[in-house]
Amino acid sequence: MPSPPQTPPPMPLHNPRMTGRRIVALWFPHWGAETSRADYDVAQPFALIDMHKNAQRLVGLNEVAGKAGLYPSMTLPDARALVPDMQTAMADPQDAAARLQKCAYWLQRYTPWIGEDTAVETPDGLTDYGLLLDVSGCAHLFGGERALLADMAARLNNYRDGRTITMRAAIAGSIGAAWGLARFAPSNFTIVPEGQDAEAVLPLPPAALRLNPQHVDLCQRLGLDTIAELARFPRADLTRRFGPAPVLRLEQALGQAGESLNPYLPPPQFMAIKKLPHGVTQIEALTMLIGDLCETLAAQLKAAGQGAQRLDVALTRSDNAVMALSLPLAHPSADAAHMMRLFEERLTRLSGGLDAGFGIEQLQLVAAHTTALVDEQENIGLAHNLGGRLRRSAPMAALGGLYDRLAGRLGANIVVRPVPHASYIPERAVRFISLLDRQKNAVDNSVENSAPPMIDPATRPLFMLCAPEPIEVIAEIPEGAPYRFRWRRVLHEVTTAYGPERIAPEWWDGLVGTQRAGHNSRTRDYYRIEDTQGHRFWLYRDGLYERETGSPRWFMHGVFP
Repeated sequence: MPSPPQTPPPMPLHNPRMTGRRIVALWFPHWGAETSRADYDVAQPFALIDMHKNAQRLVGLNEVAGKAGLYPSMTLPDARALVPDMQTAMADPQDAAARLQKCAYWLQRYTPWIGEDTAVETPDGLTDYGLLLDVSGCAHLFGGERALLADMAARLNNYRDGRTITMRAAIAGSIGAAWGLARFAPSNFTIVPEGQDAEAVLPLPPAALRLNPQHVDLCQRLGLDTIAELARFPRADLTRRFGPAPVLRLEQALGQAGESLNPYLPPPQFMAIKKLPHGVTQIEALTMLIGDLCETLAAQLKAAGQGAQRLDVALTRSDNAVMALSLPLAHPSADAAHMMRLFEERLTRLSGGLDAGFGIEQLQLVAAHTTALVDEQENIGLAHNLGGRLRRSAPMAALGGLYDRLAGRLGANIVVRPVPHASYIPERAVRFISLLDRQKNAVDNSVENSAPPMIDPATRPLFMLCAPEPIEVIAEIPEGAPYRFRWRRVLHEVTTAYGPERIAPEWWDGLVGTQRAGHNSRTRDYYRIEDTQGHRFWLYRDGLYERETGSPRWFMHGVFP
């Protein structure tokens, strides 16, 4: 290991930027024992036993057992020799993990963003239980960060049957700093002021950086007892000696590198799983298996009165690689045949690019988004009679199935529908959104049904040009109506003119950086024109004479029927 440099390090030991992010790290050193289903006396030493390294060892202790000198990974005979009256029970790691996940859901009372603790290999190879919470902007709802931690501790102190869950907690601006302080700070509860993460973690041992046991042992052999001693070396030297992972952990703890939080997600309510004894590679076989999953999922949805709004299928290969496919639906559906048809079309198109490896061993179909199914009301009277045949309007479910198939073949952004938009500029008064975007559809429907029309529809042409076309006009200056105009090489004599209808540009465009160029940035005077042939047009003068331009231009924008 090279000697510490005499010059300042190439990177600062702290991050001067204050991001406002606040992370809470919770550590439960006795989680397995304190949440165990075993009935034991909380005032006496208690340990969980499991086979580990070819021997029965202690894998979980309560606080009293720790004070009696017991420690994790200790063999059962040695523990019995030290504490003969020790209470024991067999460990259940899956039950402990399930209870930790349940605790994470309970902690959503403080913040909706709760994640799993970063996986760290402990020196004894045992499970480390902890949680991470992003409480940015949430602490003031509970009286501040200190009051938030106190409320957590008070609730966990009354777990059940007189049991108390031991908790250490820290609040810092980064995941790495909060994690290290929760486990290695002198106090059980540590709150780091914003922007002072580096100063708080530098006195901690290198193990607070979430290093693996090999790197922690290397730091001990090199005499690096604190993070500050490790941070003095240039990053290039540390990378050559330790590798890139410890350097990344150091920068994350000091706030020099970002890190995301992996949140706990609630299990899906509607899900179907198929596990295969042998891998499948053929598209036809996968299609049949997905069809069986659709039948199972459709039965679940019908029993709950729900319809799938989005379907997600995950294909797990033999090498544990996962391939996912998502299908949004235009209308809530619980029809297994319709789901199957959509997946069949998508899989057929992916047949050339589907890499099944040595075979797909597990299929999982999930209804990620669902909506309550509402029975459609039938017409009381007779249907329309056209040509002696009764014709009924297509139900919404049938139209939704058509939209889904069109979107599956052409693309979700191709199958669109027009919705009103709050703008007086004619070409911006309507916008197009995808039929599969359920949330936007709901918002636009509510706006369309509740908001009154801003403009009389009779003053707008039925056929509007895609883009205004320039025309030659003879009109009275400065603001008179046209006498005659030439459009597409045809001269029109004006007999009647209505207007003008003045539409000013949207003044807020320049504030948000979306200022339009050309004729879209000037005031328009629209006229409804009728020529000698009875044709009616909708045209406008672009710009106010001698105020916005010296020579206003004229444009044709639409044609009335």
